[in-house]
Amino acid sequence: MDIRHAVLLGEIVSPGNRRKDIIDRPREYAAAVVPFFLRVDLRNRVPAIALYELTEGEYRPVAAAAAGTRFVMREPFEFSIDPADLLGEEAVPDEPGEEG
Repeated sequence: MDIRHAVLLGEIVSPGNRRKDIIDRPREYAAAVVPFFLRVDLRNRVPAIALYELTEGEYRPVAAAAAGTRFVMREPFEFSIDPADLLGEEAVPDEPGEEG
């Protein structure tokens, strides 16, 4: 698929390619006029998600959340998640008798 047909592209920030993931790739996506860009950052094991919308040739933040809060986006489709869920760790079950 040609990048120009994408509505949303995402990047997971990696420690070895921070500049490429944070600066270069969004510029490339903006040049291809991709309307939305999603960044997932797992630094220090505190996951964060940010959604950006292309406005006048630059990405501007639309929604963001870090672990322990809810990331909610409405466009280009509805999606909601606590960024902590991205770590893939099993939730610890509640103790018997505790409400959860």
